[in-house]
Amino acid sequence: MEKKAYNPNIISITDITGWLYCPRKLYIQKVKNIRQPLTREMQAGKMRHNILEFFSKREKELVTGIDKDLDKIDLVFLYENFIKEIANNVFIENTKAVEGFRIDKEEFMKKLMKNFLEDIKLRVTSIKEKLKEGLFKENLWNSLDTVYISELSLESENLGLRGRVDRVEIQKKENKIIPYELKTRDEKIYPSDEIQLTAYAMLLEDYYKIKIPRGIVESGSLKKEIPITEENKSQVFKIADEIRNLNKALVPPMLSNFNKCKSCMFNEFCAGIS
Repeated sequence: MEKKAYNPNIISITDITGWLYCPRKLYIQKVKNIRQPLTREMQAGKMRHNILEFFSKREKELVTGIDKDLDKIDLVFLYENFIKEIANNVFIENTKAVEGFRIDKEEFMKKLMKNFLEDIKLRVTSIKEKLKEGLFKENLWNSLDTVYISELSLESENLGLRGRVDRVEIQKKENKIIPYELKTRDEKIYPSDEIQLTAYAMLLEDYYKIKIPRGIVESGSLKKEIPITEENKSQVFKIADEIRNLNKALVPPMLSNFNKCKSCMFNEFCAGIS
């Protein structure tokens, strides 16, 4: 997708989740322009997004390379090697950051492959069904009934939203699209996850011009189907408007849950604003 010029009226879904976590923290970042320094975890996350983004762009190359001589190969192994090749290139491009933050490549790759294994299995299942029909190369790719897109970046001027969907399932025959929000934390799903998923569903509806009745949140081994409701859509628009008006608004109040404050790098600064 062609990169568009930055539009301050288009709100990032990341900022919406930030608002749901702590409006005051988002105020400090957006209005006071105090940014959190890049951390090791942030750099690793950025690289992970890059790897999966490149993978999505090149997956067709992998699948159309499957011919009769490769139909007996372990497809999970094939996908894993393909991702590792992309990851190697990303590591080379980020050599200075990798060395500066001392990111262990072996540890990084182990975690990446573990988190992405479910995505690989979904794709392999869809491919195997068509291999049984004797389809290979371009025909194989074009015939897949279900395809998956990872790290799909979307922006909508109509909605005033932008975001990157973790996983999108497209069921061609049924003409269905299912967004996924993938969490790597413990097995718990929060109301904020439902709002985040709803925002992604709204972007997909606008892009594909199709109604999306449900999405899925995965947290650890927990998998929960979430209905996409008009109530949650209204909440997305409401929060987006509040973020647009941060400069005009009063400073958001302190959180009542001080557990969030303990690990916040803006703790001291936050206590001094009113």
